[in-house]
Amino acid sequence: MAKKRILFVDDDPALLGGLQNVLAKDRSRWDMTFALGGQLALDEVHKAPFDLVVSDMRMPGIDGATLLLAIKDECPSTVRILLSGYADQDTIMRVLPAAHQLLIKPCDTRTLRAALEHSLERPSTARDGAISELLCSIDKLPTPPSVYFDLMRLLDGNASIAAVTEVVTRDPALVAKVLQLVNNAYFGNGAKTTSIRQAISLLGTQRLRYLALTASVFSVTTDPECAQSVRELQEQSLRIATLAQTFAEPAARDEAFVSALLHGVGLVVLALGRPKELRTLARRRDAGEDARAIELDLFGVAHEELGARLLAIWGLPPAISDIVLYQRDPAKAPPPIRRLAGGLHVAAAMVSARGAPPQLNTESLELAGCAPLVDGWRAAAARQA
Repeated sequence: MAKKRILFVDDDPALLGGLQNVLAKDRSRWDMTFALGGQLALDEVHKAPFDLVVSDMRMPGIDGATLLLAIKDECPSTVRILLSGYADQDTIMRVLPAAHQLLIKPCDTRTLRAALEHSLERPSTARDGAISELLCSIDKLPTPPSVYFDLMRLLDGNASIAAVTEVVTRDPALVAKVLQLVNNAYFGNGAKTTSIRQAISLLGTQRLRYLALTASVFSVTTDPECAQSVRELQEQSLRIATLAQTFAEPAARDEAFVSALLHGVGLVVLALGRPKELRTLARRRDAGEDARAIELDLFGVAHEELGARLLAIWGLPPAISDIVLYQRDPAKAPPPIRRLAGGLHVAAAMVSARGAPPQLNTESLELAGCAPLVDGWRAAAARQA
């Protein structure tokens, strides 16, 4: 397998030299290029595409925002990380549509290496090409207009964090974008969080308003039928998240809720990029065909693989993307999150069944050690009904 190609861009020769030194041992797994300034970086991109670009923000001539926007247009499948020591909110918002992650300078080697690994070294499958093709032009997910207007009304009235959290949690797209921003050093405190309320507290309601108005988060697919499907998916995701949260142990309830809320983001990507095929998926699924088999047939990838890769590129905590990835087969999940993946699997099956017997992957639940918990989860679901 060819090594992943990474481009580092900065106008400081000493900083580039330092990066070369600290990452020297990684040359066995990554093919790394170091460009002095934006123009030389573009010259390198013109020669051959990169899998990932890490760029400084403030550079003479072509700055980081301009560079990443140009790379997005020329090589849309490239993962784009912005690295800067200047927390200039206007500039950050300008580059937000083109940057998948934001890291602060000085960035310690462990943080930088973890960001590179999480973005590039997720489980590789034969469907990587299909995933890259579908994600190449996606930098935001749609949010329904009702959430936008409700959020603006609350923020205009100086609403409490609790009230704002209630509105934000109704929509997986906005949750994903809020967590994407907070789980980096610009807007957060350097610690990863999966708590939506904590994320909103760290971001602040005014920044949330700025995000809503300037980052084009609140967009919907123009296809009417798919737009309706997205709204239905968002409503269903909230029911699944509420249920999955009750299945989890107290310390893991934030992870359970957020991962369930985001479990269908891959379907939202398909609604944006492949609406015709998504309508075909719905018809064939309603006719009784296996949903995963249909997805592989139509798109070359299952929606959970697509969603997990997007969340990883956005820099969300690995546990979240892994729970989303293994939602249909929890036994394959890393041991620490198998119960959460199993809980999501059961919650999604129960909500999707709409009163009929849920279709469970009983073999995988058994292998994951979740089978003895299912009866208790059924009872908890009955109490919520």
